[in-house]
Amino acid sequence: MNEQDLKRAFQDVVVASSPPPPMDPGTALDAAREVRARRRSSLVGAAVAVLVVGLGIGSAFAMNPKLGRQIMTGAGNVLPSSVWGLKWPVGQTDRTATNGPQADRAAKLLDELKSVVPAGYEAPQLPYQDPSYVGNMQRAQGQVSSDRGQTPEVWQYLAQTPVRKDGGVGWLLVQVSTPDPELPQDPCELAEDFWHMGGPCRIHDVKGLRVGVVQSNPSGRGQFDKWASYRAQDGSTVTIAQDDAYAGGGYPALGGPVFTEQQLAELATDPRFRVGG
Repeated sequence: MNEQDLKRAFQDVVVASSPPPPMDPGTALDAAREVRARRRSSLVGAAVAVLVVGLGIGSAFAMNPKLGRQIMTGAGNVLPSSVWGLKWPVGQTDRTATNGPQADRAAKLLDELKSVVPAGYEAPQLPYQDPSYVGNMQRAQGQVSSDRGQTPEVWQYLAQTPVRKDGGVGWLLVQVSTPDPELPQDPCELAEDFWHMGGPCRIHDVKGLRVGVVQSNPSGRGQFDKWASYRAQDGSTVTIAQDDAYAGGGYPALGGPVFTEQQLAELATDPRFRVGG
């Protein structure tokens, strides 16, 4: 399956029912991730097999699964791998970590997101008003996007919060990934790949760092107005997204954007959002 196949599969999930219900971010991520994980499983599995045979480390690899991870990632810091059960990391019943260090990282990401909300705005916990959505609007999630035995092990973290001012409520979200070789290298390609929404993009310079900023959302799915994506030197990625309204919230929209495009780009490069594995 190539990238176009993946995008078509994702779109098929989105339009599977007619008319489509408002999209929950977790559902969108899960649908795309399942397709991509199957693709990664076949590609990376073959690559690891070649490495094991070529380097003559079959028995050593079996005794030390991290060895394959070190080979795949090369020099530099090696992110710690999880302890896996038969299908999921120990303590999990699906991709999402509900406790432990990965859940803690997601919670910290939410704290950092709330900390950047500008003066004059607040980031309250609010319930969805649309019955198609469940739970509260402010939340965080950490989940593994790679499968058992795949290297490198990839974790994604998402945090989102309502942003309120003068009775209007907007949406602020950050999505972080540990190094993932399948994500695009180019900043604009990375930004356009975010939730597969596309959109016109231009590069912003932040102290010599290149950030892709999508200036509008042409997908018509009512999610985000603008977002900025950055890939750090270690391969980790950060996307900061905003919208004047919060999908499913049922509250009046803000009178304008919380951040400018340049401010979004600066936030995407902020070290506080680069969560380690």
